[in-house]
Amino acid sequence: MAETRTVATASKRVASGAAKRSPFALQIPRGERRFRRSRRTQRWVKPSAIAAGVLVFIGAAAYALPLGKLGAIDFTAKVNDVMVAAGFGIDQVNVSGQHYSSDSDVFDALDLPNVKTFAAFDSDAALKRIERISWIDTAQITRVYPGTLDVVVRERTPAFLLQRGETNFLVDATGRTLGPAARGSNWNLPRVTGEGAESEAILMLSALRQYPQIERQYAYGERIAERRWRIVLKNGTALELGADREIEGFEEVATAREATSALKGSPMVVDVRTPGRIAIRPLDGNSGRTASKVGAQTVSLVSERP
Repeated sequence: MAETRTVATASKRVASGAAKRSPFALQIPRGERRFRRSRRTQRWVKPSAIAAGVLVFIGAAAYALPLGKLGAIDFTAKVNDVMVAAGFGIDQVNVSGQHYSSDSDVFDALDLPNVKTFAAFDSDAALKRIERISWIDTAQITRVYPGTLDVVVRERTPAFLLQRGETNFLVDATGRTLGPAARGSNWNLPRVTGEGAESEAILMLSALRQYPQIERQYAYGERIAERRWRIVLKNGTALELGADREIEGFEEVATAREATSALKGSPMVVDVRTPGRIAIRPLDGNSGRTASKVGAQTVSLVSERP
């Protein structure tokens, strides 16, 4: 049995050796073998070779030229040319999300005429410049390989109209002026006017929303002396509010029977600048009435001069 195993083993060895030495097997000497390169590696071979060649040329020129002529060479432009030739240039810009802001303003903020490669592109500085555009709230810049910039912006939302002369300007809730409203546009927004109105309007309008019966009759608000509001209603009635007393003034107008009757009737002046006291007079100012309030109870009305 042992001999049989030995012979069988020997036969297997002979057969294996014969297979290895098969005359039909292709034998290539090690020194002549070639290996296939991946496409990813080949993709960068040509640009890298171009970049290396141009850099060597610039280095040789800098070494060979006298120092006096080196200053006349724009090495920054040469490096940009190298980066562009190597495939690192900015070839395309896509801007999305803008509706009211200008495309040209966004492109100007990117400063592409002076920044032609990703190596020279400062994305943080570009974002700050883009977000300084009046309509734009935030922006995001993404590089899409190999040479594309994607810019996505989010615009601000107008909160009210600021009237200056004959022009209405759109203003957001932070008081930032976005731009003029086109004539004939259908912006359904409350209107304010007066010096300093843009920075204080949102507080007054927030207080107004708590009193729908007054808000429905609202025509516009006028900032007086940069310290208080005059609210003009659709029927011409003027509500004179005290400085920093918007909520209290609206509350007194909404709860006093004599004041609420002026919301839809003949135009009146309803003066609630003094806490606990309501003065009502016709808009022409010939005569008027004063109502003093003790708690929630209204006392007598008396005639007075404005």
